[in-house]
Amino acid sequence: MSENNKENQVLVVDDSRVIRRAAVKILQKEFDVVEAEDGEDAWDELQKNSNISVVFSDLGMPNMDGFELLEKVRNAQDPVLAKMPIIIITGAEESDGTKEEVLRLGATDFISKPFDSISLKSRASAHINYRNEVKSLEKGAALDKLTGLLTEASFHQQGEQALAYAKRHCTEFTLVRFDIDRFADVFVKHGKDIAEQILAKVASLINEGKRTEDIAARLGVSRFALLLPCSDPQGAEVVVSRICQRVSRLKLKMGKDVFNIQFSTGITSPVLDDTEVVFSDLFKQAEIALQKAVTDGSGKIVRYQSGESSVTENTPESLSVSETEVDLEDIVIKLAREDASVTDEQLASAMRKMLPLIAHADSRLKLGLSKVILHLKKRLHH
Repeated sequence: MSENNKENQVLVVDDSRVIRRAAVKILQKEFDVVEAEDGEDAWDELQKNSNISVVFSDLGMPNMDGFELLEKVRNAQDPVLAKMPIIIITGAEESDGTKEEVLRLGATDFISKPFDSISLKSRASAHINYRNEVKSLEKGAALDKLTGLLTEASFHQQGEQALAYAKRHCTEFTLVRFDIDRFADVFVKHGKDIAEQILAKVASLINEGKRTEDIAARLGVSRFALLLPCSDPQGAEVVVSRICQRVSRLKLKMGKDVFNIQFSTGITSPVLDDTEVVFSDLFKQAEIALQKAVTDGSGKIVRYQSGESSVTENTPESLSVSETEVDLEDIVIKLAREDASVTDEQLASAMRKMLPLIAHADSRLKLGLSKVILHLKKRLHH
């Protein structure tokens, strides 16, 4: 373990000593690992230890459970602590409703028990590296005075950095464009003060709905953007859907008039198989999808796929995430035994889980696999 990693420690929180030791055994060669037996113990550690860079936490624990810990961290007065990546360790007993609740509270990601070494190491590495890059960028970020979101110039700067990171590490990358529908009508009819109140409220809903590591910006009067690094297309759509639903509940009552606030939304989640692609290209893709959403009517979400004539439409309610949970060790054993019960879906899911490890090994060991990795990403996500 390098001295460098002492400044990027991993905190594992679980009331099961067996689970904690399993995680330590997997991570200890590459990371400095700190243990906590419940949320209360973890909170004390986070308060005094500024070297912790990512947290893996169970949900069901005595004294303070994972829900309470997550809420406490996200409401911390220290802005660095409040943005700590928190990956929730889930078991088979956790329902989709439970996962939605922890996402609402600000969870960064999930990992299932029993976890495998590849997933645990890759999640720790990806979130630590990305957090370090974001912290350095935030020092020079310019903010919009009304909403507190990034300005357009800062958003493009951070977007270029995030894209470069995604290319280097073969991670996911989603860019979103939001416009408030018919906002000019509100501005003309009700004036600047009311319009600015709406914009500030919409910005707060974007902040509440996004994950901690996501990057939000105000690009113009009623134009917003969101960048979701290290998030697959399905996970990104869950976040976008949540934000759009919250905005759609806003209603402006002025006398007898009721104005329903809604977003038109364009999404692009590119497969980064072209090393020449630049952030401005992806921004244009999101704009193309957004313009189709505007043309098709209020409240539409349009996802860009491969060209101007190839987009798919959704309403916020129709977006969902599904990924086959697999145990890599179990898959390998079954394949070694030529067990025919392994489905194509399970095999594809296993390959997706292994990609971060393959990418990391390629970077460290100079294996020359970058084109192969990009090809695998393209095939496995389509």
